[in-house]
Amino acid sequence: MNTLRLARTRAPFAGLQLASIFFSLGNAITAIVYPWLVYDLTGSASWMGIVAFVTLAPAILGSAFGGPVAERLGIRQTAMIAVGLGCAASIAAALLYGFGMMTIGALVALALLGAIFDGPGSVAIESRVPEIARLARMPLLRANAIDDLVDNGAAIVGPAIAALLVAIVETSTLLWIIAALNIVTALMTALSLPQFRLRQMSSTASTELAGAMRIIFGSVRLRTALLLASLGTGTFVALENVALPAILRAEGQSASTLGLYLTAAAAGAIAVNLAMAVIGGRPALRSVFVAAFVGLAAGVIMLVIDRAVPTLIASGAVLGIAAGPLSPVFTTLLQTSAPKNLRAHVIGASIGMILVTAPLAALVVGAALDLFGPTAVLSACAAMLAACAVIGALALGPDEAE
Repeated sequence: MNTLRLARTRAPFAGLQLASIFFSLGNAITAIVYPWLVYDLTGSASWMGIVAFVTLAPAILGSAFGGPVAERLGIRQTAMIAVGLGCAASIAAALLYGFGMMTIGALVALALLGAIFDGPGSVAIESRVPEIARLARMPLLRANAIDDLVDNGAAIVGPAIAALLVAIVETSTLLWIIAALNIVTALMTALSLPQFRLRQMSSTASTELAGAMRIIFGSVRLRTALLLASLGTGTFVALENVALPAILRAEGQSASTLGLYLTAAAAGAIAVNLAMAVIGGRPALRSVFVAAFVGLAAGVIMLVIDRAVPTLIASGAVLGIAAGPLSPVFTTLLQTSAPKNLRAHVIGASIGMILVTAPLAALVVGAALDLFGPTAVLSACAAMLAACAVIGALALGPDEAE
């Protein structure tokens, strides 16, 4: 295959951002509809943890080996398989629910189908962001900040739309809306993602993965950041995907309440990413991580104290502001830590290591909610996030521009 020779243009970057908007809108609505659906089918927080585990576990292997998969299948082909499976899973879910055939077993199977290629698909696109940013004549950190800005903007609109739709339309309609958004995502990705040349393989996958591991573990700052990201991601994913939906559902609150919380969280994150996109500088890694985890712990403590709607909104805003800088700063660190031929492997292996705690955390939190109740679980989450702040302050070393 020949490399698609494009003039310097922002068309691929802009098109992929549009695809990201539709994808994020679908995910935002899914984040509200699916937890309620699982709870209605089972009445159990433990089952919510199991579904989260099934969704997250493939992402670990998929991300860890996503680099070799993407390099061998091709960047574009890998991304298209990922969005295609997402379309198939969402359409099947809408059909099964519409015909009254949805069971928890079917939901678990569809969750697995939709997630099984997400890791390689995500790695494929992330590994070529530097080239796409160069086509757009855009600094890499700014491109990553804009990407997060778009995602969080969609995450504001998505929960707000979902909160409204949950009150006025049936679940079957919401499932078809999710399917339609996935279809549009696939079309926009197909139209926008360049056809990168398949790289000539001069080494085996194991050799390339070993090279990626040397880069990751050869840097104290990178491996420390990976440890913190893994602990923080596991805690936060379990909180937002399992604990909070289960707690609100058990306490008799509506899906609209969860939508308000998620909207506030996205609004906080978008404010931070907008500032980073405008400034374009690269902040010190330790400052970002310590401030983020302190803020995340504070936001969860607010939920321990009170879960009335005003507190939920305030907590969401605090959590969004705290978490906002982490993704663009860490993504930029990964993208600039490896040469082009190993970049996909470094990103894939790093994402796999970051996600390794998330499935286990989802299972543990789901079971713990049924056994110990919300106060104990939320307090434990806050303690873990606070511990990450302490580790970051001690282990990342003095602040310095990356």
